[in-house]
Amino acid sequence: MTEHGQDPGERIEQSADQLEQDLERLEGHIDDAKDHLKERQADAERLEQVEDVAGDWEEKRPDPHKPQGDDPAE
Repeated sequence: MTEHGQDPGERIEQSADQLEQDLERLEGHIDDAKDHLKERQADAERLEQVEDVAGDWEEKRPDPHKPQGDDPAE
């Protein structure tokens, strides 16, 4: 036995177990991030669809010299 009370084989096995647990935890974080990304992409696609339906009204400004509404000549 070593000064820590474990033989080197046990320490290696515990380290391997810890690494495996850490890997599983990180894989879970990656899966969560992928799910979040898919949600954000779906939100962006819905926003693009709304913009397509609404049109690009911001770029279409009326001519300030052309009267709007009823014809003033009448």
